[in-house]
Amino acid sequence: MHQISRRAALQALIAGLAAGPLVAACGADDGDSAGTQPQAGGTLRVGTISSGAAVTSDPHGMIPGESDWLRMSALYDVLVAAGPDGAVLPALATDWTVENGATRHRFQLRTDAVFSDGRPVRAVDVLFSLRRTADKSMENGGRIGSIDLAESRAEGDHVVILETSTPEADMARTLAGQLYIVPDGTTTFDKPIGSGPFLLSALDGGAATLTRNERWRGPKAKVDTLEIRGFADGQALSTAVTSGEIDLAANVGYPTARSAEATGRLTVVRHPAAASYPLVMNMTHAPFDRIEVRRAVKLAVDRQALVDTVLLGYGTVANDAPFFNDASYPKDLPAPARDLDEVRRLLSQAGQGGGFDAVIHVTTAYPSMISAATLLVQQLAEVNIRATIEEHPPETYWSQIYTKVPLYMGYTTDALSIQHWARAVLLSNAPVNETGWRDAAFDAEFSAALATVDAEQRRLALDKLQRRLADEAGWVMWGIGEGVDVAAKHVRDLPTGSGFARYALTDVWLEK
Repeated sequence: MHQISRRAALQALIAGLAAGPLVAACGADDGDSAGTQPQAGGTLRVGTISSGAAVTSDPHGMIPGESDWLRMSALYDVLVAAGPDGAVLPALATDWTVENGATRHRFQLRTDAVFSDGRPVRAVDVLFSLRRTADKSMENGGRIGSIDLAESRAEGDHVVILETSTPEADMARTLAGQLYIVPDGTTTFDKPIGSGPFLLSALDGGAATLTRNERWRGPKAKVDTLEIRGFADGQALSTAVTSGEIDLAANVGYPTARSAEATGRLTVVRHPAAASYPLVMNMTHAPFDRIEVRRAVKLAVDRQALVDTVLLGYGTVANDAPFFNDASYPKDLPAPARDLDEVRRLLSQAGQGGGFDAVIHVTTAYPSMISAATLLVQQLAEVNIRATIEEHPPETYWSQIYTKVPLYMGYTTDALSIQHWARAVLLSNAPVNETGWRDAAFDAEFSAALATVDAEQRRLALDKLQRRLADEAGWVMWGIGEGVDVAAKHVRDLPTGSGFARYALTDVWLEK
């Protein structure tokens, strides 16, 4: 789920930086400065994984790099934010109601939000931002769902009424963290005008310098300056934080986390159920067009060994249901137990009794992908599935390999809801389709579930769909890993939440 899912990882910054005090995220502290009061000032140097591509400035189009997402999330605000456990939290909108059979959604905007040039944030700005996002839906994964912009409207300066083409009882969850708000009529973004907690001072390649926005609607950021640096791969990011080149490394590799915990020289923050590195079988390519082959691969995997070896224990075994971040995730569904005899029977039934050759494609940006693929090659070889690994740079992986080859490693985070994920990478009309799954009946059941007003009934309907995907679709979601951030000891009040709450950096301060 990568172009969408890496986007998801850094969209976590939307609700963290943009939702400000409304996102509940406790600070991490190792206890050696207990009683010390937060101190204002200083520069926080943050490192993230970069896509390796050119710097992106348009907040409504395709944003492949985490460093780009971090920068934009510091500059722009959102309509509503997503907090821990999938809760939808206020941001620019303070309240919202569902009307007219779940086809009308009324959002009340706060009256104290202003853009960095002093203009107030108005309903027309929200509608303009929605239209730009809709115009770029093929680039951004269809972030705004089923909103009918021709029928949507502003009611004064501080009420937005969104009409949907089909009933959608939880539209706020679809939009949570998905919509950057810019002033009405904006056409260029080289000098961004936003209403977020920081202002852009300089942008040089993948490095950005931002300063605190004194007009920010929430409590002001503790640090004076935020420096964002993008790194080509996880090893470079890990080296930067251990050497002191940066103060905070977001989403480091598990070996770095293990080493940091062992030495005690760095602060380690663990975020539960934050990421996965699934093996993705493309159902439009043989032999993965046969359900017997897909089920065989799922049963050939030793999931506990992958969790122990790849995640180094920072995670749990998973059951192939893809949307682990959603309330509809079937937690009681057991993970498939490894059964090599059944694997051989299924392969024989599919006409693959002698096994087959395959290539697992990976990108060098994520070390866990490579280590997972390496172990998967060994496990699959036991049933005569003869796999090799082909590595690709991040500059080409997500545009030339992702969704286009028979077998590849994906990357999924915990930040998005099932309604966004499904529209982005699953449904028949999705902008991209990760596994090649196309099923009109499934699409209809999904739409019916979203239209269900009763929250528990909606959850049960989506739970049922997830169970079917776990059994039939092309994802081998073998484990759910924790997200791990590593920081220098003088960095205080690091967020510990999951999802969009992971990056509530406005509360972070530097001990002098």
